[in-house]
Amino acid sequence: MAVDSVQVNSSVGLDGNSYTSSISNDELTNEDFLQLLLTELEYQDPTKPMDSQAMLDSQLQMSTIDANLKMSESMDALRASYAQTNLATSASMIDRVIENGEMSEDGTPKQFVVSSVESQNGDIYLVSHQITGVDEETGQYIVSTEQSAINFDNVSKIF
Repeated sequence: MAVDSVQVNSSVGLDGNSYTSSISNDELTNEDFLQLLLTELEYQDPTKPMDSQAMLDSQLQMSTIDANLKMSESMDALRASYAQTNLATSASMIDRVIENGEMSEDGTPKQFVVSSVESQNGDIYLVSHQITGVDEETGQYIVSTEQSAINFDNVSKIF
């Protein structure tokens, strides 16, 4: 049971016994909650059992916690899948010409040749070199020696 930083509030009943009135800890798991509920049921006064509405409320809370945990796990899986899809898509851009919306001094869009792909903190970057001209004999691009890391999400055109 996760017991770090658990805050327990107790009160004394008319019979002189101490009862737990509230427990707060954002790190309690669904299993911890179930264990607390079962312990409460075990030690309750048999002449004054927990009312059925309180039991249903507790079960609803457990179901809500479980549903939220499953949704969080699904979102993590979806995020990982999306990142892998972006990485695969961006890898297909190697040796392709792209534009990112930047303009050169003569007012034409800057074009870049993608040389590799990097993933940094979940973001995909296309490592590229700006095209500075075309070799008239071979038809190959002349590129700058300076590398640019262009965020995959900022690519405006692909050639």
